[in-house]
Amino acid sequence: MKHWIGRHVVIQRTDHAMTTVEGVLKGWDTVQEKVILAPGDLAIPFRSIHRIRQANSSAALHSIGYIISHNIQFDNAIYFGSSVMIWKGNRLVAGHAILTAHDEQTVTLSDGRRLLKDEHIFVVRSLRGQTK
Repeated sequence: MKHWIGRHVVIQRTDHAMTTVEGVLKGWDTVQEKVILAPGDLAIPFRSIHRIRQANSSAALHSIGYIISHNIQFDNAIYFGSSVMIWKGNRLVAGHAILTAHDEQTVTLSDGRRLLKDEHIFVVRSLRGQTK
């Protein structure tokens, strides 16, 4: 079940009301028999879990990172020098691009290319789950 680590999930609990908890699964501890859910590092014992399912992914969730859709996200990607995947439809335009500037309509890449925001999907690459 460790394949759930790093994913946005909904956990249905086995309490009397069958309550649900939603968040990103941070850890799966087989020794202490619990999962850790973020935000807040909520520990849920295995015995209290009825079912785990993937949350309805919002438009901003992507399997390898987060889709940039707001100006502040573009600003942060530029400031931190984040690696960005760029898609045009189903075609990968750039796998590891670095953004250097943006305005309301365009994004400028480190290689000088300017791309239209409304024609491309910009995905900030992020490491999700655990590394060992």
